[in-house]
Amino acid sequence: MTKANSGLANCIGRLAVGVSLAALAFPHAAQAQTADDPAPASDEPVQALPSSEIVVTGSRVSNGAPVGATAIVIGRDDITDSGAVTIDRVIKELPQNFDLGVSENSRGQAGGSGNIVYGNTVNLRGIGPYATLVLIDGHRVVNNGRSTDPSVLPTLGVERVEVVANGASAIYGSDAVAGVVNLLPRRNLDGVEAFARYGASEDGAFDEWSAGAALGKVFDRGQVMVAYEHVYRSNLSGDDRDFFTSDQRPFGGNDYRITGCAPGNLSYGGNTYALPDRYTQGNAGDITAGTVNLCDSNPGQDLFPQQQYNSVNATGSYELTDWLEFSVDGFYSKRKFRRIGSVINTRLTVPSSNAFFVTPPGFTGDSYTIDYSFINDVPPTQTTGFAESWQVAPELRVQLPFDWELNTLVSYGETSDFSGGYDGLNRGALTAALASSDPETALDPYGLGRTSQSVLDGLFDQIFLAPTKGQLTFYEASANGPLFALPAGDIMLAAGYERQEFDAQLGLARGNPDTPITFREFDRKVDSFYGEMLIPIFGPANAIPGFQQLKITAAVRHDSYSDAGKTTNPQFGIDWRPVDMLTLRGSYGTSFRAPTIPEIYGNSSALFGQSYQNPDGGPPLLGFAQSGANTDLGPETATTWSVGADLDPLDNLRLSVTYFDVAYDNQVSANLSNLAILASEDQYAGTGVILRGQDARDRVQALIDQGYAVLNQPIPGGDIENVELFIDGRSLNLGKSITRGIDFNMRYLMELGVDDRLTLSASGTYLTEYKVAVAPAADLLDQRNLIFQPLKFKARVAANWDHGPMSVRVAATHVGGYQNIAITPSEKVGSFTPVDLAVTWRVGDSFPAGPMEGLELIGEVRNLFDQDPPYVNIAPGPNGSGGYDASAANPIGRQFAIGARISF
Repeated sequence: MTKANSGLANCIGRLAVGVSLAALAFPHAAQAQTADDPAPASDEPVQALPSSEIVVTGSRVSNGAPVGATAIVIGRDDITDSGAVTIDRVIKELPQNFDLGVSENSRGQAGGSGNIVYGNTVNLRGIGPYATLVLIDGHRVVNNGRSTDPSVLPTLGVERVEVVANGASAIYGSDAVAGVVNLLPRRNLDGVEAFARYGASEDGAFDEWSAGAALGKVFDRGQVMVAYEHVYRSNLSGDDRDFFTSDQRPFGGNDYRITGCAPGNLSYGGNTYALPDRYTQGNAGDITAGTVNLCDSNPGQDLFPQQQYNSVNATGSYELTDWLEFSVDGFYSKRKFRRIGSVINTRLTVPSSNAFFVTPPGFTGDSYTIDYSFINDVPPTQTTGFAESWQVAPELRVQLPFDWELNTLVSYGETSDFSGGYDGLNRGALTAALASSDPETALDPYGLGRTSQSVLDGLFDQIFLAPTKGQLTFYEASANGPLFALPAGDIMLAAGYERQEFDAQLGLARGNPDTPITFREFDRKVDSFYGEMLIPIFGPANAIPGFQQLKITAAVRHDSYSDAGKTTNPQFGIDWRPVDMLTLRGSYGTSFRAPTIPEIYGNSSALFGQSYQNPDGGPPLLGFAQSGANTDLGPETATTWSVGADLDPLDNLRLSVTYFDVAYDNQVSANLSNLAILASEDQYAGTGVILRGQDARDRVQALIDQGYAVLNQPIPGGDIENVELFIDGRSLNLGKSITRGIDFNMRYLMELGVDDRLTLSASGTYLTEYKVAVAPAADLLDQRNLIFQPLKFKARVAANWDHGPMSVRVAATHVGGYQNIAITPSEKVGSFTPVDLAVTWRVGDSFPAGPMEGLELIGEVRNLFDQDPPYVNIAPGPNGSGGYDASAANPIGRQFAIGARISF
């Protein structure tokens, strides 16, 4: 098997084996269609596919929605109507999905430090970015060993997205603690569909465009489909948003400016002197003790990076005989990014031998220090890289006697992630340039532009390359069918075996430009056995008053890891329909998550000098965070249960509500990128995660003695006595949490006349409890509505008016207010409710014959009322946020977009 990209573009995929789920307004609770159900209300009729089997995420035996739980379905029309340029952004609109951790614009929470390629994933209910399992067509996806970015599939190539926000490790294994997201590739396209879209912010600081095409053919014994998309999204610079500033006093916040400026600040004899714009021996006395220059800490930094996507996927199938079917699905994706970081600033020790040395009046020493920024000498730092992956999954489906079916699947995929920085500060060259008495080889520490370009090139030539490679081979053999009949129907059984073989190579090159990349190689093998049974007790054939339907499921799965031990997890579900309009349901199960290979072994063993948010409101505090391996890391475990109800009180009205409870133990905490950790310092007492004073100095010195390099920001003056703060940023089994809350969905369809209807929908999540203990001995504390934690209330409402050839869609997403505890006293942060508007003209309906048949024109306005992100009093940081909260609000502002879509 080769890795050729062109080969993947032509791969054919697996058979469509079901009919569409009911296409409800986005998002909605699934009501799966069966042969006896009426066709659902939809913009287009449901197309029957070659097989009548229904595939539903969350169950291997159910012919409908998963028993005991509900599925949120984002259908084909919903994906199109959303206007989102990638699938991950479609899913981001779900209230159950929190933008915490693995996100392109916020890397400050759990899992963020490993997101070196600025991808996105799904974080259901904020439980964790690695606690939601992302599948493609029901099988596992190759990834970087951390998380799966749904954008690997083009939007044109996805039929629907099914989200089951319910623990499902008994069905799917590791990672399905908070739930499962299944991307169903497109199978029923019979023709050609193409689109193009361009959008930009009102001020021109951000723009994006996308284009793609899909081709499909449905024939008597199968189908083929291939879809391709290209997406470009520009960066958004913090310089284009006034709230992203260190001096937040105009907004009612604090002054977070720093002293590493240009011109800088000279220190000697216990005094600090603000340097003038031009400081030479001729005006050596023009400095005053006790003065200071202050400046922004992160000028020029991107709020989110530039991204380019190229993605292709294909599906296809062929019925070889009436009882044997072959199918294969595949995808290829490459996402490239470029992120502009902040300007390097540091404390310079300037010896008197420096060619440009200025001797202040009365100075008799050999050197002094200058807090200095290179903002006028070199551009801001940059990080570039890519995330590339591909996978193919051939499958055989065999129809056996007695309505049994045998499925065998083999999938193979590879991934290659790369993050590279090429302009790091060379500390050795810096020391030499400061000491040089030759103007041609010396550094000018006073910012007068006298440093030669060759010296600057030598100062900023350090590389930091972090490639990750992975290969996944996945095998599955399963059988399902009826055991025997009961009055209410057949008892169904599904049983199977899965094997995962994952190989990972974690690479690193750090230092001089000729430093080679060294790889550490790891492998993991997982053998799994599972079984699930569906038992119908009451149904149409034996219904009695109060029991129109009653069915239960029981599932169990055993997983054996080559490196993380063994685990067995059960799950139970029940659906009870006392009357036709009401279904009550409940589920219970246990789940687990094996630590990822990068979590166990780390990306690198180093100490990172970082600026931490000061809870007292002053300038950020310099601390040193440890990165590295923790081979004692163990798996996470969880107990999950839920109860809910689905109600259809009127024609075209559906209501759904679910109460959920997730008790999560032995959670992995990784605080390498958590720059607001000092707000929770008392909770880490006794763990060694946060050390201050002499304890911090002792730990940092011990790690340096072991060979740990100090990166990012150096120890001031190179003197260990200047270290005041240490953070253990490795992955540690520290936490436990309890998450409880309510999900709700509503959809109502009103027929206003011929070709005239209005669809209203609403969905949301309300957390009644989110208690976290960050350490085994710590108390469980309520973290709801605290900055960088899951928020108490998120909701989305939408109205769709279809009037002849025109459709108007208005949607509002609400993120509730919360407390900013990163400062003292805490700050109340307001809510954020942007409103989006889209208008679609189906030109082909107005001109049904001719070249415009099948053409649609779309106009969109995002954040229609140009709502600013709520102000948040936090300092700008390299991992997101600053004057606003990147995990809870969008900094772009109002956006306009136009697009066209054609099908034939």
